[in-house]
Amino acid sequence: MAKQNLYIFNFSIFVSKIIVLVFICGYFLNYLFEANIVFKNEIGGAYKVNRILNETNIDEIPIFGSSRANGNFVPSIIDANCFNYGINGAGPNIWLFFLEQELKKEKTTPIIINFDLSGLAYADGDIGNYIPNWNKTKTILKSQGEFYYKIPFVKYFGQFETNIKYYLNSKITLTKVIDHGGSFEKNVLTPQKFQELIDKRISTESSFQLNKKLLNKFNRLIKSTDRQILFVVSPYHDSYFKNFTNIQSANQFLQELDQKNNIYVLDFRNYIEKDEMYLNTTHLNYKGAFKFTEKLQVTIHNILYK
Repeated sequence: MAKQNLYIFNFSIFVSKIIVLVFICGYFLNYLFEANIVFKNEIGGAYKVNRILNETNIDEIPIFGSSRANGNFVPSIIDANCFNYGINGAGPNIWLFFLEQELKKEKTTPIIINFDLSGLAYADGDIGNYIPNWNKTKTILKSQGEFYYKIPFVKYFGQFETNIKYYLNSKITLTKVIDHGGSFEKNVLTPQKFQELIDKRISTESSFQLNKKLLNKFNRLIKSTDRQILFVVSPYHDSYFKNFTNIQSANQFLQELDQKNNIYVLDFRNYIEKDEMYLNTTHLNYKGAFKFTEKLQVTIHNILYK
């Protein structure tokens, strides 16, 4: 009987050592993957989330927002210390999180936010953007995520290929221009292809929305700071407004916002007219982004440094 107990005891020790070894390997592989892939991609959402959480760049002027921020604002034209935190598919719940983190830092630089005329509504984008910092980001998301997002290395199950693809895309930029976090398409669509996008847009209803929870957070954050915040409505193709049901609600919201002391609303929705400067009806290509950002830079300089 004593021999059997000894066997069970030795087996338990063996299993415990295996578990410890697996966890150590998991932490090590997790570190290597994040250090060499996830956080080496400056246009990746996961990198940007990690940067806003864990870095403080005193002279940095941040740009927050959705893919329209990511692809419409060329940071280096605005300022040498400007960085584009725009994330594809990310809604106001995400840029409000970025704004919240930014306002925790002892900085005085202005903040630029691309304001989409769709208003304040939830949109997470790629859930993989938040996995590396899951404990700090899970409460801001619409998605509940998976239980294993807390487990080192295992949390990237189903995400390895995506992260590697984004990393390679950031290094091989045949059709893109990468600039301080921003990613810009150089391709110009044919008139026929762009007309198809126009037709699709006109048949799609758009509207301005205000989620109460996000609006409360929005108001709390802008009241909490004296830093200058510029809400910029970057260009839309005119077809975007053909089937927009309540544009006056969006206009009224922006007018009221512009009355606040440290807030500036810069409305460039109609600034770019040529189809050849658009990637689609809501996003500019690099040519359009360059022209728009040049105009934005002059406007910001006249407002802040006159």
